[in-house]
Amino acid sequence: MKPLKTGILGYAHYMRTNYVYHLRNCDAIEIVGVYNRSEERRKHAEEDGFFATSSPDEFFRIPGMEAVIIGTANASHKEFSIRAARQGLHIICEKPLALSAQDADEMVREVEKAGVVTHVNHGGPYTEAFQTFKRMAEDYASPYLHVHNRTSREFGLWSQGARHQNVAHPEASGGWTYHHMCHALDEVCILLGTARATRVYHVMQKSCDECPSEELVNALIHFDTGATALVSDGLSIGGFTDLAVQGLRGDVRLLNDEISVVIPGPADRTQRPGNLTPFIKKFPVPPGDKMIDTVSRKFCQAVRSGNRKELLSFRFVADQYRILAAMSESARTGKSVEPRYD
Repeated sequence: MKPLKTGILGYAHYMRTNYVYHLRNCDAIEIVGVYNRSEERRKHAEEDGFFATSSPDEFFRIPGMEAVIIGTANASHKEFSIRAARQGLHIICEKPLALSAQDADEMVREVEKAGVVTHVNHGGPYTEAFQTFKRMAEDYASPYLHVHNRTSREFGLWSQGARHQNVAHPEASGGWTYHHMCHALDEVCILLGTARATRVYHVMQKSCDECPSEELVNALIHFDTGATALVSDGLSIGGFTDLAVQGLRGDVRLLNDEISVVIPGPADRTQRPGNLTPFIKKFPVPPGDKMIDTVSRKFCQAVRSGNRKELLSFRFVADQYRILAAMSESARTGKSVEPRYD
């Protein structure tokens, strides 16, 4: 497969040490240039062997460029996505896609008018852990009554001395609800497929009054299929992943690196009347996921073949921002909110 000639917008710590680090060894992507408005980060890109510029105009004139990866500040994703679409460039956009449902809708209109391939970089759904969990949930639990998704970034709270950039600058990041709750919500929406949220109740917390924005977010979401979801995300010092489904046929749970499957057995005559015996089996999840490599190859294949079904397109993710908007409104008003899909 011919590598996709790709430009990188943004060269901050995550893009340089994580994204670009993996892309250097990925045969599906060829990095043809870097944009960063910071002179220091532009020099980092040059030190790493790339053509780099602090001029967006110069970046978008790079010869032969076919696609871009947008890893700039959250508030600039809309501007660069629209500019790339209007030049016919395919787009991988770091999450969050946008900071409002209205901006996400505008981005969808522009990329679909241009006919470009798009993907929003939620890495979690492409891990071995999530893919294994999803298969087991479909096999042993579906249809679903409830989804539970609770994660912690293992960073620390403001009151403990931690200073996460996206908590410190909510005007640029959208706050923790938009910046990181979008991960947990995306996984829930993938598991529930075409289900639409009908009601959201959301609570935001921070560890002290001096903290600029929320650090812990918790939401209860009702869906039109009758399923509910309890979604929680935060910055506690103890990192963990806790994803579970309760279905009509059984329960499946992913806790850190282990998946538990629980299905009902025969009635247990030694217990209270009506009890069933649970059959429990546990499966280890292999470590060492290379999400960026996987996504990059799927993206390149989608561009070359036109088959986009394995990507998280702008359109698919945009509906999630109606839920995020409802979360923000619920936290502000203290009431449950119906997401607006009009």
